[in-house]
Amino acid sequence: MRRYKKRAVVVTALGALGLAAFGAGAADAVGTVHGNAGADTGSSSRAPSRVSAESASWSHRTAQANKRIMQRFTSEFLPTGDPALARKFISPDIVMHFAGTTQQGRDTYLGVVATNMKAFPDLEWTVEDMRAEGDTVAVRYVMTGTHQGPFAGVEATGKAIRAESMAFYRLTGGKIVEERAQLDMLGILQQMGAVPVAPAA
Repeated sequence: MRRYKKRAVVVTALGALGLAAFGAGAADAVGTVHGNAGADTGSSSRAPSRVSAESASWSHRTAQANKRIMQRFTSEFLPTGDPALARKFISPDIVMHFAGTTQQGRDTYLGVVATNMKAFPDLEWTVEDMRAEGDTVAVRYVMTGTHQGPFAGVEATGKAIRAESMAFYRLTGGKIVEERAQLDMLGILQQMGAVPVAPAA
């Protein structure tokens, strides 16, 4: 797999999910069910299949549009944290779920991004995988940077950090309205020396 690297982010958008194939299978299944019912009523079994296929096609188009938005979000906004770009990609009422907490608001989101960039001035988010289905886009990242500012209560150590992260973004009207993120905080704290690494068995 080739990677195209920019400062602060690498976007590798993998192939789309097989939603079209799934949609066609779902349509066939619905058509079969309605076809059996139609044998008694005389109704056509094709209409339900067509409606299901159209619904699957709409879902696929929505997923691909959302994926394109997230490709721009990761390549344009994440490297800079630019508030003007945030208004383009992030809903003012975005809800964020992270480490058992829930926060809300675009300004809060920008604050988190700014804090991370202060702690790791050379922060890079490398997109390893991106998958979309309906209104949700899943992104798998690798985070790298040098710990040069306070982070999670730990003062700067000057140590290089590498951690994996996953996030699910839900979009409405072309903007992110919800994010559920999971970052390998234990790995980061261990690399910073704040938490001891368990000895190998």
